[in-house]
Amino acid sequence: MLPATDLSAFRMQQDAVADALIADLVRDHDIQAANRLLQTLTRNYDLRGSLLPGPIGERLDQYLEETALPPAWANPDAIRTAQRVFATNAVTIAMLLNFRSLPMAYSCANGSKVLYETGLLTARDGVPNLVRRLMETAQFVIYAMEPGGLSPGGRGIITTQKVRLIHASIRHLLITQRDWDHQNHGAPINQEDMAGTLLSFSALVVEGLEMSGYKLSQEQKDAYIHCWNVVGHWLGLDERLMAPNYDEALQLGYTIFDQQLAASPWGVQLAAALAEDMGRKVGVLLKPAVPVLIRYYCGNHVGDVLGIGQIPLANQRRVANRIKLLTSGRQRAETLVPVLRWLLGKMSVDFLQNTTTMFNGFKHVQFYIPSYLTEGAEALRRQNEPR
Repeated sequence: MLPATDLSAFRMQQDAVADALIADLVRDHDIQAANRLLQTLTRNYDLRGSLLPGPIGERLDQYLEETALPPAWANPDAIRTAQRVFATNAVTIAMLLNFRSLPMAYSCANGSKVLYETGLLTARDGVPNLVRRLMETAQFVIYAMEPGGLSPGGRGIITTQKVRLIHASIRHLLITQRDWDHQNHGAPINQEDMAGTLLSFSALVVEGLEMSGYKLSQEQKDAYIHCWNVVGHWLGLDERLMAPNYDEALQLGYTIFDQQLAASPWGVQLAAALAEDMGRKVGVLLKPAVPVLIRYYCGNHVGDVLGIGQIPLANQRRVANRIKLLTSGRQRAETLVPVLRWLLGKMSVDFLQNTTTMFNGFKHVQFYIPSYLTEGAEALRRQNEPR
């Protein structure tokens, strides 16, 4: 396990490979060309640099080829085990992403500053950017964790390559057009923040499943961490920030979290927007459960940091017990009728995918670079003005 002093050094490290490509792309082409390229990345698995002429096309070919390779240490059996865990628990994992992973990320003031600075809360094409980012997150997770998603040509690899370029584009924006405070916040989307985010999608999700009453074997837990380490490789994460098993991953996650936890006005705004969106999705009757779930899965200290309304502990325990009761009943049914596990798993993934596309007008989610990337700070200011 890396000591805290070593972790702090990663706050100034980024992703040289993707950063160099985006810098060349933005310099030689307008932002519309960049968006067309990135949209095509999700639709064409055999994309070649012929989409862009000249040296940049050759650079794109090189990037796609080099970053499509899995790490030598990738274990296909462990990846399949992790994907089965996801398929069986897809709906619960989606809930945990919204009520645990994202709020805990928002409570880390330095990392969540990036989301705020890139205009997350503004609307685009009538769709709040928060909703769009939530759909992108869900789609990214679905593609990575679906069967075959991380096999050669899989949608998880293509999407991860694209997310890596989006990260680089946002870094380019903040460094070249915003007065980013490296001394206080570290570099934007730095290695430590990337590791913390992936751990919130892996170790914190596994712990959240246990908090929900699910019982996973050590093999399943370690496999889930391994799978997200492989995703981290494709995202450009330094291997020194990849824990070899669940226990060490959880420890690393909390080490990063404890260092970065801090109240911030943008963290409060992000959490409020998330809670509002979740309230709309679950409906009027279940809306009061949203702050209860956030406080149960994240803890009261995080709830306080994010400005989530105070909830009596008795109410939190009541909701937790109901979740565990539902989980216990489902697991007993799956034990008695083994085919039910497969059926519920397939239904869970299909439901999650259909929900994602429904909230995007029944279209696949298109990841995009903010249009103000090369338009200067004035365009960014206009986009963030109240409407």
